[in-house]
Amino acid sequence: MIWIKTDAGRTEIQARALVKERVQRTLLLLIDGIKSDALLLASLGGTSGADFEALQALGLIACAPSPSARPGASSPGRTAAGPASTASGLAPTLPTPLPLLDAESAPLDYAQFTATLTRLISGELGLRGFVLTLAVEKAGTIEELQAVAQRTVKQIRERKGDAAAAAARRALYGN
Repeated sequence: MIWIKTDAGRTEIQARALVKERVQRTLLLLIDGIKSDALLLASLGGTSGADFEALQALGLIACAPSPSARPGASSPGRTAAGPASTASGLAPTLPTPLPLLDAESAPLDYAQFTATLTRLISGELGLRGFVLTLAVEKAGTIEELQAVAQRTVKQIRERKGDAAAAAARRALYGN
């Protein structure tokens, strides 16, 4: 099952009012609408299905719509048992850029840019992108998101080279 953060969940990331347990806070931070619960459980020691239930009971997460119900979404390579999984349980590195923003979409849509940026961070940087994921959650404007995107592209370049950074830039900006 794939989980997404609700508006209350995104607010909780900053407020830190409801979730006090470190394991549940980390789980809430890593829920991105991409990784399955099985993948998250495998990558986070000390978590269980009860942690998902607790976050759901607080209204901080919800089940993501099925891939066929999401506009433009596709499911290949996104399941924990699928070909894109890694033995370590960490987010896989996708071999192709994520085509999430159309080149003609201007100005950038906040929600679409957020989703694209979050997927890039998870797919290209994995847990190394944890701080960037927090920065995406904290960003309140498209300009703040673009600043995080610049940092993300820079880290991808440092870790994976110019070709990967160029692919990330194309996924974000379509050029």
